[in-house]
Amino acid sequence: MVRRAAAALVQRLLAAAPQTPPNDLAVLPTNCTPSIDPPAAVDAARCVCDERAVVRRAPAVLVQRLLAAAPQKPPNDLAILVGLCRDASILVRTTAIIGLSELVLQKPSETLLDAFLTGPMHQLSDPEAKVQEQVVTQIQQVLFERIRKYTTTEQEDRLPWLFLDGIIRHNMRRYLQKACALLDKSSKCINHRIVDAVSTHLGAVDEVRDLQCLVLFTSVARHVEYSDLAFLLEYYYKLDHDTQVKDIRILALLLELLTAWSRWLTAPDREALRAHLVQRLATATSAADDGCRAACATLAAHLDPENLQWATELMQNAERGGALAQWVRAADVSLAARAAPAPDLLRRLLAPLAHPPPEWSGAQLGACVAGAGRLCVRSRAAAAAAAPPLAALLRDASAPLPARLNALLALADICVRYTCIVEPLLDSVCECVNTETVAPLRRAGARALTRLLLAGYLRLRTPLYYRYCALLADDDHDVREPAEYYVSSCLTTDAIYHHFVDCILHYNSDGENISFDARQLIYDVMLQRLSLVQKLNVQCRLAREILHHAADVTDEGDGELPRALNSALLDTITLLCGPRMRLPKKPQTTGDGADIEDLQERITTNIVSHKMKRTVAEVLVPGVLRLYARMRRHGGQLAAYLVRIATDLLSDYRHEIEELIDNDEELVERIHQFQETIGLEPSFGNTRNLVTSSAPPDPDTPQSRKRAARPARAAQPHRKRALRI
Repeated sequence: MVRRAAAALVQRLLAAAPQTPPNDLAVLPTNCTPSIDPPAAVDAARCVCDERAVVRRAPAVLVQRLLAAAPQKPPNDLAILVGLCRDASILVRTTAIIGLSELVLQKPSETLLDAFLTGPMHQLSDPEAKVQEQVVTQIQQVLFERIRKYTTTEQEDRLPWLFLDGIIRHNMRRYLQKACALLDKSSKCINHRIVDAVSTHLGAVDEVRDLQCLVLFTSVARHVEYSDLAFLLEYYYKLDHDTQVKDIRILALLLELLTAWSRWLTAPDREALRAHLVQRLATATSAADDGCRAACATLAAHLDPENLQWATELMQNAERGGALAQWVRAADVSLAARAAPAPDLLRRLLAPLAHPPPEWSGAQLGACVAGAGRLCVRSRAAAAAAAPPLAALLRDASAPLPARLNALLALADICVRYTCIVEPLLDSVCECVNTETVAPLRRAGARALTRLLLAGYLRLRTPLYYRYCALLADDDHDVREPAEYYVSSCLTTDAIYHHFVDCILHYNSDGENISFDARQLIYDVMLQRLSLVQKLNVQCRLAREILHHAADVTDEGDGELPRALNSALLDTITLLCGPRMRLPKKPQTTGDGADIEDLQERITTNIVSHKMKRTVAEVLVPGVLRLYARMRRHGGQLAAYLVRIATDLLSDYRHEIEELIDNDEELVERIHQFQETIGLEPSFGNTRNLVTSSAPPDPDTPQSRKRAARPARAAQPHRKRALRI
């Protein structure tokens, strides 16, 4: 609470001061000396790591203001806001998104736009609609509200073109398409005026600007009805007659755009364009293939869907050829043909996958796999026949890299259409993201799995869950980043909670080879998503399913634990002693009764704190003591870890342990023995009568002076009484 108030105070002072004194930047509380300048950024970085959302939110605004005033944007400080975009709290996520957007609007640069695309842009797939709306609003301000017609007399706004350039560099056109779909539902900024303005830039500046325009056109094409396509046809014919080598992406995007808007072409234009495309497909040689043959065939089919005889003839002519290039050409054209390709074509394309000819290069085998993938898209029977050979090729470490990459993409395409065919072969897809696999294939595998999970074509179930979450600790950033995004933003907390204990047991099994530090990193990413209540339940499950289970195993055997269970115990004890499993800090009242969020947080923290104390005293402490009693004579690393967790428990939960185990004489005796073993004085309990120190003490009553002892009397015989009548 003190840190939150201090951060809010610094924000108000910095906002009100005309010039910020350097000394005023160091007023936030800190535990150590800052290492970079300004110090307030370091203090804010410590505050955003707090377990309470209200504390993490306040420094987010402070970091944004410090970065706005700084002449240069340090990457580490930008990483603070980027990381907060994936925070577990909706309030913190929206604050970080707004902060990064304001920085981009104030001082647009490539560094800031990279941070925006890395952080807020990925939240278009956030499970909360409120966060998605916030991101879409910022994209509208950055891109669509700033686009103007091209002119040579006025200076243009750089921000929208820098944004589109970042979209191209990061290959995030799918995210832009989703943003346009959400904007079309929520506002009216996606209209023909955008197309009118951007069309003036196409072909007017350079090749880079043309690519940016086409990326934006293909993103808004589904939501805009635009009939004046003369500028597109003119640009296409100009591009076709240009002999200079152009970026292949320009022609591919242009054909995709013409396909989306083909229904608005006039009849003469449709006929002329169709004839040109068919002539291009018929006369193009294999050596001059530009990679757009399938796109050309698709566009020609859209222009006249009733007349597809040309596609059938081209496919059949190519099938008669005996070269690989002819087979691939037939597979490309078959996507537009009405007749089915010859059954022999698929067999000819699949035969070299298992035993490729020795004279073939890696590129030729990759082209063969691509042709087989084309046929799988067209037919379910072809997909069922080709999926097992493709999976076997993907597992083959000695196969050329282009062939394995195309096999992965072909399986992903099959999964989109026929998921049931690929699900039994997921082990092959999972193997391509192993640490022993080459880096390009692992990166492609991580991206393909993430796209399928985001689109809902795959469900993250075991064993895919274990293999995918292992990517969180990968050394390659391009492999780790898609998994971090999906687990931290899209995966439900219930799924993480239900699989958490199973992950500990699986990653410590004999078949896995993940280091201790890597496992702890995976657990930490998962625990960041869990709520206080879920962390409490995880703590209880760890004690019952691992600690007590290990004690049962030692009871049944000779006291030795299997290697996998011993390793899982070390991970469990490390987690229970870590900061994520600590007792929630006691909230302090601020006197503001109207702050419903603060009140809710205090109530939740109090309830969880009480439950966690009982869980520790009733479940965790008995399990630790029971296990230590059996492992003490063996010694070793596990015994040392048990001493560590016992010390932490006695330090954090001493009062609760005293209150809850006062009637368990055996347990109190074991605790005393344990404290003596680790060199501590007995902290509670009476060793004679086992009455705990939580009982009320005996009252101190004043004592009177003792009387002097009487002298001893001489012994006299007893005299009988006389009976009186």
